[in-house]
Amino acid sequence: MKMAKFANAGALRTPIRFTKTERVLDNEGYYQDTEVDVLITKCRWQNVHGVEVFTAMQQQLREPATITMRYSEKVDRTALVYKGKDTHAYEVISIDNVEERNEWLEIKVQRKMLAV
Repeated sequence: MKMAKFANAGALRTPIRFTKTERVLDNEGYYQDTEVDVLITKCRWQNVHGVEVFTAMQQQLREPATITMRYSEKVDRTALVYKGKDTHAYEVISIDNVEERNEWLEIKVQRKMLAV
């Protein structure tokens, strides 16, 4: 798959929010999982299209996309990603610190599947 390894500042238009799940002790002494915002920023969001759709289907990916954004050490593979005002999370498949320069991240995501 061919993806952008950087983006012009004007291309960073899509608002995204990264969250992590934290286990918190409630008033009754039980642990509850709570999503906590880690980073809110803008990115270049690119859904797969064309031949890449068939590759994604073979790999059984759900609504795959590529995010190009400025580097942040707050983002790792355990984070969930929300695009704009969407309430359904994406999960991180992989993160590439482009050329290990701590300038750009290229992140592959897919729609998180709900447990049944």
